[in-house]
Order: sequence, then structure tokens, then C-alpha cells
Amino acid sequence: MKNVKRICEYGTIWNEMDFHEHVDSVQAIYLEPKSFENLKCFVAENSDPGTEIESAFSYHRQKGKDFIRVKNYVGVIETRNGTTIEILPKIYTTQKDDTPEAINESRSILLSMLRTLHNSPFKTIDKAHINANRMPILEIFISMFLKEVESIVTRGIKHFYANSEENQKFLKGRLLFSEQIKQNVTRADRFFVRYDEFRADIPQNRILKAALTYVSKKSKSTKNKSQIISLLSLFEEVDHSKNIASDLSKLNGHSRLFNYYDTALIWARLFLEGKSFTSYKGKNLNTAILFPMEVLFESYVAHKLKKQYPELKITTQDRQHFLLTDLLLKQNKFRIRPDLVVRTSEVLIVADTKWKIIDHNLSGKNYLITQADMYQLYAYGKKYQSDHLILIYPECDTFTKELLFQYDDQITLRCVPWSFKKENLVLKEIACLT
Repeated sequence: MKNVKRICEYGTIWNEMDFHEHVDSVQAIYLEPKSFENLKCFVAENSDPGTEIESAFSYHRQKGKDFIRVKNYVGVIETRNGTTIEILPKIYTTQKDDTPEAINESRSILLSMLRTLHNSPFKTIDKAHINANRMPILEIFISMFLKEVESIVTRGIKHFYANSEENQKFLKGRLLFSEQIKQNVTRADRFFVRYDEFRADIPQNRILKAALTYVSKKSKSTKNKSQIISLLSLFEEVDHSKNIASDLSKLNGHSRLFNYYDTALIWARLFLEGKSFTSYKGKNLNTAILFPMEVLFESYVAHKLKKQYPELKITTQDRQHFLLTDLLLKQNKFRIRPDLVVRTSEVLIVADTKWKIIDHNLSGKNYLITQADMYQLYAYGKKYQSDHLILIYPECDTFTKELLFQYDDQITLRCVPWSFKKENLVLKEIACLT
């Protein structure tokens, strides 16, 4: 754990060389100079406007001191010297977010959110993982990958027949006469043959072996390391991948026979390519597994709503309407995609999630709600012909009670806090309209 540092969104990463004394907190951590330089180069190399990493970090220099600001991305990064940085959701707005209880709660919320992502390997995160406060998140990811590989081994590692052509000392399969004449005209003890070999050396297994080898160098857990050694011994007949990119490209469109490989291969791709919701370039970091908080929050709220109200028709990222029509081309333009559309027999509710801090006390500053959010919901209301709009923000110290607004044409907008401790709060707000 001494090589694991934890910081929340919008925290600051400093070069410890610039300070005589320093203490890590979730608002600010200090990296040794080489690690800081690696991270700085990583940010610079991926700083093109609009890229994921540009949205995740920003580099600054102030009063002769360099620092890197974390934005609204969460996840895990590992520096070249093995220091792991866990970036956690910011669920408090006061200094009490530095307590062990608050940090553990933030980690638990992150893992719970990851469970709800579609087409991801995180669905198997269980309560033991969520409550494992002392286990680094990267080790949790590794243990989940190992569990999936163990499941494959239990069901049986796939073998396939593959054509081989070799110059053998004995006759095996079919003799290739043209090659025999070319290569063995003076060698009566050799046979150039083609034969089918039933083997496990296929792209899927090479990728799993490559990922096992990769995590063997990353894991610091005795339990995980022991499990990795055991699993690698079962892949002895599988060659090391000579071209990981090529083998990964061959995974697309595999047959249903490999369905039970799917989750393990998603994990393998995540480790080998370093891709989660982000794509990046360069070799300045060992690992970067990052997720935008707005995507996690949207996924989490939608999952909870559907679970609480299975009888309602709840659509996520609805694509039914466009903002306007191009009259010259007679084409619809600018598709709108509200996060949630709830349809009942009586009303239609349009809701959007926003991972932002607002303040119910600051009426003079419009409660820190942006005008763009208000315009966006109004457009949704007009297009869906709905009088019931909801903006869902995370509950925090400064936002614990509902705000209610009305547009000129009687469309109502409720801004409600989502409480991670009382997760039915927003559901009750929706229920009162149904």
C-alpha cells in the first residue's frame, strides 16, 4: 500500500522536489521527480484538444512550481517506477473527504458504478471487492481477470486443428511432392509433409498468456502472483504472442464456441492496450485505466432506476428526436440524446444526469447550475412534448434538497440530489409523477 496514492477528482499532483515538507491528501499528492516527469510527459503527449486524456488532466506552472490538475476522470494510473495513483470520485466538498471512512466510501462508490457499465468486464465486481478497502483497485482488477481465466481453464482451454508444413524425419500426414523434390532430392531421410495438428496455440490463448505475463509484472499481491504462476503453467503449450496487435485484431467476430472467453478477453485487451474509456499514446506510464465520471454516473443512475421500477419503460440515450431540420436538404440535424426517458401510461418524463457540484444556498448565483443545462432540458421538453423534466445531480454537502423551476410555458424542471446512501430519493421524485 505504500506505493499507492489516492486523490479525488479536481485534486492536484505536485512534484515533491518543489517542497521541503509535504503530506499527501485526497486534494493533493506529491510524486518523486522521475514519476512526476513521466506523468507530465504523458499529459503533454496526449494534450490534443478533444482527446480523452486532455479531458482528464491539465498541466500548469505557477510561481515556479509545476503541477498537474486532475479533472473529472477516475480510475487507476501507474507510473514507470511502479507508483499507483487511484483517482476517486469527489463526493464531498469539505475537508472531511480526507478521513479513511470517506476515502473508503469513495472507492466503494467507484467500484459500484463500474459494475453497471454495459459491455464491460466489471459486472463481476462483488461485495467482497467493494468492501476490500485495503486492496488496491488495480489488484482488484487483476484478481477479477484471473477469476475469468480460471473459469476458462475449468471449462477447457480451446484447441483447434491447424495446418502445418514441415520437413520431418518421418512421414506424417500428406507428402508434398513438389516441395519434397525441391528440398529433399539428396536427403532420403527427410519428408516434406502437410498435416493437421490439434493445438492450443491460437490467437485467443496467446492473448490470454500475454495478459497473464503482463499482470505478473504488475501485481504486488502474494495471492494474485501465486495464482498467475499456476495459470501460466497451464498455457505452456501456447507460444508467446509475436504480434499482440495482430492477435487482438483476430479476436473480432470469433465463433460462439469462444463465448466463455469473452470477459477474460475484454480484461486482457484492457491490460494490454491500456484502453478502458480512454485511448492514449506513448510509453510514459505503465498503466492508465480511466473513466469519465459523467458516463459512470449516468450508467449508475439508469441501472438503479430500472432495478427499482422494472414495470416502467425506461430508455437510456434515447435517439427518437432531432433538434432541427435542414430545410434545403430536407434532413434532420443534431440528434438529441437525453440520458433517461421514462414512459408511463399517463406521463412522459425526460431526465438528465449531471456529475457537477451545485449549491442550494446560492440562489444569487443560480445555485451554480449552468445556463446550458437549463437550455438543454428545455429543448428536451419541447421535442418530447413533456411537461416533466428532471436534472439529477449528486448529493453533496451543498446540495441536499430539491430545487423546483418552471419555464414560461408551464414546463416544470426539478433539480434533485442523488444520494448514494438513500438511493431511492430520486426514484421517489419520479414516482410522484407516475
